[in-house]
This record gives sequence, structure tokens and C-alpha cells, in this order.
Amino acid sequence: METDIFSIIETAKELLDQLGLADASIRTYQERSFNQIIRRYQESGDWRFCPDIMDELMLKTEEQYEQGILSRQSRNWRIRGIRILNEIYETGSFQWKIYHSQTTVEFPDVFVREGEGFLASMNGSQKRLRNARSLAVRFCVFMKSNGINRFEDITSDLLRTFLAEMHTTRPESMDEVVLLLKKFFRYLEKNGTIIERYWQLLSSPRSRNHKVKPAMMHEELVLILNQINRNDICGKRDYAILILAITTGLRAGDIASLELSNISWKGQEIHLVQGKTGKRLIIPLQSSARDALADYILNGRPQTKSKRIFLRNTVPYAPLKDGVSISCIFRKYLKLAGITHSRNDGKTFHGIRRALGTYMVSDGVPVTTVSQVLGHQSIRTTRQYISLDLQGLRKCALPMSSIGGAHELS
Repeated sequence: METDIFSIIETAKELLDQLGLADASIRTYQERSFNQIIRRYQESGDWRFCPDIMDELMLKTEEQYEQGILSRQSRNWRIRGIRILNEIYETGSFQWKIYHSQTTVEFPDVFVREGEGFLASMNGSQKRLRNARSLAVRFCVFMKSNGINRFEDITSDLLRTFLAEMHTTRPESMDEVVLLLKKFFRYLEKNGTIIERYWQLLSSPRSRNHKVKPAMMHEELVLILNQINRNDICGKRDYAILILAITTGLRAGDIASLELSNISWKGQEIHLVQGKTGKRLIIPLQSSARDALADYILNGRPQTKSKRIFLRNTVPYAPLKDGVSISCIFRKYLKLAGITHSRNDGKTFHGIRRALGTYMVSDGVPVTTVSQVLGHQSIRTTRQYISLDLQGLRKCALPMSSIGGAHELS
């Protein structure tokens, strides 16, 4: 079946209408899925339905969701729209079904042997290998959609075009993209698939953007804490979580994983192994956090055999699953406080961690000490808080008179 993307989209909307979907739902499919698909075909300059482009869009959607660019809901609308159009293209219709949340985009047939061989040669964690597969598959899908069916036919211009496209969707992880492509091309060269040393092109130094990410304001944190009913069982838990984050800067995942044995009540310390770095960390437990923890454990925490400190408040009293659960609690009170949140504005649970780091730096605490308290692997990570200390930066500013003028040169 060969037809244009507009015809397939119109067929999809007719079938959705026949299934009894509300007009608002069909409009949402158009706005949150079909319009993005149309824009991609417009970029290609060819309106004929192309399975390779659909695979590319599927992969790009998953990557944007993993990076936090798309919400889960937006991701689901877009994935469902792509799948509906794929099924109509293949069968002329589609069956309404509940789609699984996970999807896998495979290597194009002409690149399967080299692609799978490259992935088999890699070592690392499951997450790292998944990221490597995602990038390698996307590169191969990109080549196929540009008429390349052999690695030998790759050109430096095409490689630059791919990198430019990747930069538009994942600018913050271009180091990972470039590193993976270097490994891929070295593998292809080693196995005699290509003779051009494209990995050398990828070794060229590039400029890097280092964003200064904002943090939560002190006034906002006070406003959020004031929304919590500390006489309520749920409120005791939520207050303990948030005051712990504010005073220690612990990551959401580490708070969710805290066990009763991690608290040294006599030493007034928390001993834990960080989930992100795997390193042991000992941090002081301030009296406000200690009292909030004690109040929750003694007067709010359900009776259970679980070793975890923070539990659900409904049966079964299971531990909070992960950092996402902690972030959801934070967003609940953020909304109650009337604080609006937009992407990259710092009004997130991690923004609390940045707020503590900034406060410590502005209070004269050495950067090395801040790095130890927050459990950073490198002091370079901690230096970002200096950029958020506006009062400290103002002290470094030179007066305008230091610039001089034309009259001084005469």
C-alpha cells in the first residue's frame, strides 16, 4: 500500500469517529500526535508514507520522554497516534486496543548484522546499553531514511546533518552521542566494514554550553511547608520528607530508599550509600529534620516489618517506590502553595538540593565542604552554585569607571 500521510491521517480520524471517540479526543490526537508527524514529513519534502520515518519518530518520542522533554501523557498520545497510522498503512484499518507502554524500534534490515555486532561488543550497565542501542538504532534509521543502505556510503556531510538533528532534540547529551558514534565507527573500521576514519572527525573539540540551573527560593520553600497539616498522619510523613530534603539536600531516590538503620540518633547523622554514585555518605542531621523524623516514626508511620522509613499511608503499607513518589509529594504541595512550574525554572524537588548548595556557598561554606555534604563525585559539579550566588558575584563586579574611555586615550 503506497499513499500519502494526509490520507492515512484522515482515515484514522474517520475510524476514531466510528469507534465513538469524542470530538475533543480526536482533536487531541491531531494536535499532540498527527501534527508532529506532518511536520516531519514536511521536512523530508515527501508526503508518501514511509515506515522508516515512523520508526524514527517513535524512537525520537521515547528519547524525548526519557530526557523529560515530553510528559508521560504527551508521550502516550504521540506513540498511540504513530501506531494507529502504522496499522492503517499495513492493513487498511486498525483494531482498538490497549497498547503496552514500552516499544522497541529495531535496526533496519540492511544494518542489523553490524548494529547488533557493535552492541554485543559493548560492556556496561543495562541503562547504558539501552541508551547505546537507542542511539545506534536512531543513526541507522536516519541513514536508511536518507537513502543510505551501506555503511560504506556514509559521507561526512550526512554525519554532520545527523549531529545537527540530534542537537535539536537532545542538546544536553551530545557528549554521549559523539562518544557512541566514535565507538561505532571504530568498530566498523576494525571489522573492515568502512575504511574512512570518521571517528577522527568526531574527535574534534567542540564548544560546550554550561547552563546555570535555577534553584528554589527560600520564600517558596517556607510557603510549601506551610501547606502541610502536621497533625495529620500523611502530613507528618510529607513534612519529614520535605524538611529532610531542605536541610540535607538528599536526592529524591535516596530519601525514598532510607532505612531506619541509616539514622544515627545519638550521633545525629545519616549514613547511607548514594543510589546515583554508589558512594558512602555521612551527613549531619539537623534538629528540625531529626524531630520531624521522630514525630513521623513514632506517631504516624504504620506498623510494618518494612525497614524503609517512608511508607504509603494506605493498605498495603508498602515503601514508597522510588524518587518519583517523593517528587509527586513535592508537586502536590507546590500546587497547594499556588506556585506555578514551567520547564527549567528550578521549581522541582531537585531545585531544593540546588537551593541548599547555593545557600551554603553564599554563607561562606567552602566549595569543597559543599561538595562533600551533597555527595558530588567531582567539585566541578559543585561550582555551579557559585553562579547562583548573586550577592557574592556582585562583590566581584568592577565599577564602570574601570573600563576607561576615549578621553583617557587622548
